[in-house]
Amino acid sequence: MLNLTHVQAFLAIVDSGGFHEAARRLGASQPTVSQQLRKLEESLGVTLVHRAHRNASPTARGAAFLPFARRLIEGAERSIQAVHRHPIAVGAASNPGIYLLPPYIRRFEQEDPKALPVRLRIGTNPETIARLESGEIDVAVTEWWEPRSGCEAAPWRRDPMVVIVAPDHRWSRRRSISAEEFVTEPVLGGEPGTGTGRLLRSELRSLVDRMNVTQQLGSTEAVKRAVAAGLGISIVLASAVRDEVASGSLVALTLEGVSMERQLFVITPADAPPTAMSRRFTATLMQLAS
Repeated sequence: MLNLTHVQAFLAIVDSGGFHEAARRLGASQPTVSQQLRKLEESLGVTLVHRAHRNASPTARGAAFLPFARRLIEGAERSIQAVHRHPIAVGAASNPGIYLLPPYIRRFEQEDPKALPVRLRIGTNPETIARLESGEIDVAVTEWWEPRSGCEAAPWRRDPMVVIVAPDHRWSRRRSISAEEFVTEPVLGGEPGTGTGRLLRSELRSLVDRMNVTQQLGSTEAVKRAVAAGLGISIVLASAVRDEVASGSLVALTLEGVSMERQLFVITPADAPPTAMSRRFTATLMQLAS
């Protein structure tokens, strides 16, 4: 295989007419440029350049190789540009993806001079992690994390969670309820395996076994509508119901004596180079959340 650095040295020598000027253009020493040309000639088995005291010119073989050399370098440059113009694929669990990430993405695209467009894919936590492992996405934002080889996870931000009830619920004039009261009501969502289910298991422990999970609706939007209709209560990210609480269509409560916060994580492939745009995006998330 041809070494593109050697090909680039050949073009610089031909275009500048000499080794000294080629070295200046390439930011290298003259002996280095001479060695690169010699290695290219050795790999092709032909002499490409006539050496003279003050100038250099292509041989007949060099002239024949010249248009192909230009296309090789132009193709390499276009391929690099294509890679760097490729949007960053960010996968996220539904709650952080819908309610938290959009302002961060906008800030990144507006304020980082080297930023590329961000394409956001929403899914479940397991789907998002699977997409990262398969290479479909460059960065994952999830509501829980279990260590896996080939991935690097960093705590991103902790977001408060609240119990939500309908405005006509008997608890709607209260600010908090006990965990014992919470498990007596029909609960929408929070089933095992979800981010909320894991949080409840860690905080409520054996009380979780008394929970009456009546419906598994699949999305926070569906849960909010069901709670507003009086079909039960739920526990969600406070940021997911900010507008509804402000308008009065839902009421938010806290659980007494329970740490109601969910830890979110940003995950990247461990082999992503330090210069990767995904690393810049991750650094932006961390900086803006601090």
